[in-house]
Amino acid sequence: MTEPSDFERLVLEQLDSLWNYALNLTRRSDQAQDLLQDALARGFERFELFDRSLSFKAWMFTIIRHIHVDHLRKSDALRPETPEWLAEGAAEISESPLYAIPLDPEAILAHRESVERLQEAIRHLPAEMREVIELRDIEGLSYREIAVIVKRPMGTVMSRLYRGRNLLRSSLVEQKAEDKSAESHRGL
Repeated sequence: MTEPSDFERLVLEQLDSLWNYALNLTRRSDQAQDLLQDALARGFERFELFDRSLSFKAWMFTIIRHIHVDHLRKSDALRPETPEWLAEGAAEISESPLYAIPLDPEAILAHRESVERLQEAIRHLPAEMREVIELRDIEGLSYREIAVIVKRPMGTVMSRLYRGRNLLRSSLVEQKAEDKSAESHRGL
């Protein structure tokens, strides 16, 4: 049995994150699969150019994003997302939990509902804010790494993150108020 190459080892360590980012960009499983495959092929071809002092995850995210933009340009699909895209990707994304599962069934249900509400609120953010929140709060990348990936100044990244978090907070508070109102009308 042969030893895996450095590229293979790094990819295997980051595969879930790479998949989630591709899915976040495309919003569809079949497109995310194609995007990730193209990105892995390009990353493998250019691996000798990778600066080992930098983050492999951020380097691959940059490749994924560049290929995604290339795909959009080639298909003339540079237009705002539609709710239909959001609906198609919702089930796939909800299958990828962002949390450790507690053992108590009630806690599992409450936690799952909380995560689903958060995912739903994130899906309704403008694309620029959604991407930055995904990269920072879910993938844990630094502001500098995100700035390189999205090709924007670090101040723009921080501003989008701040505004996106505020929109999320407002959306979740509003949703919670609506839920309480609905419960009181049902007599719960």
